[in-house]
Amino acid sequence: HNHCRNPDGGTTPWCFFRLPSGAIAWANCDCRHGKGWRGTLGARAAGCSVELYFNGLWGTICADHWTDWDASVVCRQLGLSEIGTGGKKSQPGLWPVPLHLQAANCHGDEEALLQCGYQEAGAAACSQGIAVVACVPPEGTSPCFLLDTGVGAPLRLAGGKESFEGRVEVYHDGKWGTICDDQWDDRDAEVVCRQLGLSGNPKALSWAHYGQGSGPILLDEVECSGNELSLDQCKKSDWGQQNCDHIEDAGVSCDPFTEGTVRLAGGQGPHEGRVEVYYSGAWGTVCDDGWTDLAAQVVCRQLGFSGPATLASEGDYGAGQGFILLDDVSCVGTELSLLDCPHSNWGQHDCSHAEDVGVRCSPKGNTLMDSSLGPPVQLVDGESTKEGRVEVFLNGQWGSVCDDDWTDRDAAVVCRQLGFSGTAKARAMAYFGEGHGPIHLEKTECSGTEHTLARCAKPGTGTPSCWHSEDAGVICDYVEEKVQDIRRAGLESGVCGMRLLHRRKKRIIGGNKSLRGGWPWQASLRVKGFHPDTRLLCGATLVSSCWVVTAAHCFKR
Repeated sequence: HNHCRNPDGGTTPWCFFRLPSGAIAWANCDCRHGKGWRGTLGARAAGCSVELYFNGLWGTICADHWTDWDASVVCRQLGLSEIGTGGKKSQPGLWPVPLHLQAANCHGDEEALLQCGYQEAGAAACSQGIAVVACVPPEGTSPCFLLDTGVGAPLRLAGGKESFEGRVEVYHDGKWGTICDDQWDDRDAEVVCRQLGLSGNPKALSWAHYGQGSGPILLDEVECSGNELSLDQCKKSDWGQQNCDHIEDAGVSCDPFTEGTVRLAGGQGPHEGRVEVYYSGAWGTVCDDGWTDLAAQVVCRQLGFSGPATLASEGDYGAGQGFILLDDVSCVGTELSLLDCPHSNWGQHDCSHAEDVGVRCSPKGNTLMDSSLGPPVQLVDGESTKEGRVEVFLNGQWGSVCDDDWTDRDAAVVCRQLGFSGTAKARAMAYFGEGHGPIHLEKTECSGTEHTLARCAKPGTGTPSCWHSEDAGVICDYVEEKVQDIRRAGLESGVCGMRLLHRRKKRIIGGNKSLRGGWPWQASLRVKGFHPDTRLLCGATLVSSCWVVTAAHCFKR
């Protein structure tokens, strides 16, 4: 399949290729190497680290053989200048991101870093730290920014408080400029976040949410489907054609947090503080109307603390700032999350920050892996409370578990921790759908007799090695289903056009994961008859979420 194709008339043809690991991926056909490099380059100019985007991960370059020639190629590829200065930066301990290149080996006249005779990182030590580059930024722009030039025009985020948010600025014809927010929505934000190599929950912001830019307004009427690899592939105005002012500058947040995440602020330790909850891209406080120790217990449980929890006295942890997001919270004490408790609508309250609620959790109930009970565990996205994707609460956030070596023994421990006593079955490869938060556990080695998953969980290496397509799941109190009964039940309750079997019964085998936008899929059309079984009618090709292409006689009456 390593030939260019363009079946959907997109702006850029694409092809399949094989990664060094043997896995199959795809990229645009103008890639210059066939070893799996996506050709996407991110950099932090003026003495900031150089990063490559490869196989879905940003990674660094070893500085042992890094030269000014290498740095000049980076500056040229990023459109900053023709001359760069190479340097190094120490990085003690584990690398925060993977190490992709051992050496670049550029001559200095290449147009892109991947045209150099680079050497991929292996087992060799990287003793000099990671590579950095200093370029002359155009038009006096900020010295450090994140951008992507391998796919589409370079982008950067400016004006945000965090590295994952800001006003979207695009580089074209030697200038940085903003984007007008006409037609700007979350699908456009999804493409921006993908192009910048940022994970999280894409959210579009309008009306100069991150401040007004000062350069030209370069794009308007951007309309993405959400599947594109860069803004260049989206429908949009011609460069420079717009009818906007900078008050309409578009922004994005590629936020790693999930709505409903809680944290404690203003305390003397992680076990106490003012309760703050995350919603719609912002942190806010909770009013103390209706608040009791039972609600405090829920917050502490959500944060991974066990033991007694109490309501703090008013003002103990100071008044918060910004939004008051929740009011009239009424918990019974058994909920797993504050959002499971009845509460007012988001942002509706009759309070001031003088009424911000605070809690004290038991310090011994920390989220350490060797604690007596371990972090909380929950099952998500199952068809009942007895099944789902396994999620663990660590560091104030729910995250999934990698399915490496995931077996029925691991499933038995999870089910036992949740109070189930029947047969437990492990499910791998995101059987219950992909998670959206961090992947907390990369590997487990349970014997099946442990009482908590923490007893057999292995700490991560510090370098991500799993994807959410590998999220582990379990089915507790598992009962073997009889095929005949499943078919009969499906025929009795099935809806025309819907698959008749249990929706968890996978029928696509031996293939690779297909992401959104990865049509076509193969399908079969079956006729429901009077017998317990169905009859195969025709084959078909799924060309969208609702349409198939098949032979005309298949629907002839």
